[in-house]
Amino acid sequence: MSTEALELLRDLVRQDTTSGDNAAQAAAQELAVSYATATAGVRVRQRSSSGRPWVLLGTGSGDGPLFVCHIDTVPVGSPELWERAPFSADADEKFLHGRGSVDMKGGLVAAVEALRNAAEAGADAQVLLTSDEEIGCRGAAEAATSLELTPRIVVVPEATRNRVSLGHRGATWLRLAAAGKAAHGSTPQLGRNAIQLLADRALGALGSLPLSTEDYLGAETVNVGTFEGGTATNIVPASAVLTLDVRTVDGGAPAIAWASSLDPAISAEVELDLPAVRTPRVPELLGTYPAAPAATYFTDASALAGSVSGAPVVIWGPGEPREMHAANEKLELESWREALRNYRELVLAAAR
Repeated sequence: MSTEALELLRDLVRQDTTSGDNAAQAAAQELAVSYATATAGVRVRQRSSSGRPWVLLGTGSGDGPLFVCHIDTVPVGSPELWERAPFSADADEKFLHGRGSVDMKGGLVAAVEALRNAAEAGADAQVLLTSDEEIGCRGAAEAATSLELTPRIVVVPEATRNRVSLGHRGATWLRLAAAGKAAHGSTPQLGRNAIQLLADRALGALGSLPLSTEDYLGAETVNVGTFEGGTATNIVPASAVLTLDVRTVDGGAPAIAWASSLDPAISAEVELDLPAVRTPRVPELLGTYPAAPAATYFTDASALAGSVSGAPVVIWGPGEPREMHAANEKLELESWREALRNYRELVLAAAR
């Protein structure tokens, strides 16, 4: 294990890079950039000039493996649920502790180390550092408008226990807003209750939402994320808002059409519409590694699918998926060491 790489990982975990904080995410990205470019042959190829921060690092011609890594994390949540300070980056013999250690700073550092390995061996590799993945792959979506990439393979180093996953479902987030009519709570017949409208026409109709299934990605699902409305108990609510998270295998169009047809008084806004990612078979370069089922989460690959020239995409990284977004998040160091070896082998194999 590279002592320098572990110190970089600890430095990154100490940084609070919660989604939405562009300055913090940019500063953390620069730590990784400085570490990578300290090796001769690694250079910054492109970076964001405005908006959300992203950086493309590379060696050689750029035709080797591309690692896609986000720097942001979900919020800490309730601090009292943490046994250690969330940004302590405490390390013992088995684990590195802290928010973002698994999702996905461990995978990011393993990818950056592989980039240094590639430079030292005269091989091609690239690492794309992105931001705001946790809130809809927004950094990757902005990067995609400026990038034309020709990698041999795309690796997203999210947690899979170092098994190779061939894809994940897409995500369509819908915001349904009901317009009612306010009235006194003692005379509800004079108003129109927006909460009841959403409950009856939207929640009550969830069973009619068309959901598909795919042999590898599995079944589409829908989750009621939030439900807000009303101002006081004795007032008929004039407005209410419901959000839905639909995980898709066949695109978001059916869910969008369903939401748009619920009721004339219910407007449907699409907050996010990311396609599913599905690589048909295990790429030859990874044929000897253990396989994993489809990832349950989405990744930046959804936003970059049109910018990688049809290269196969895999989700393949260190750590236990159940640690992602959890209190007391911790990265098993042996899993991380395995990823360091795996990624080094990949960049060298791709160069042969």
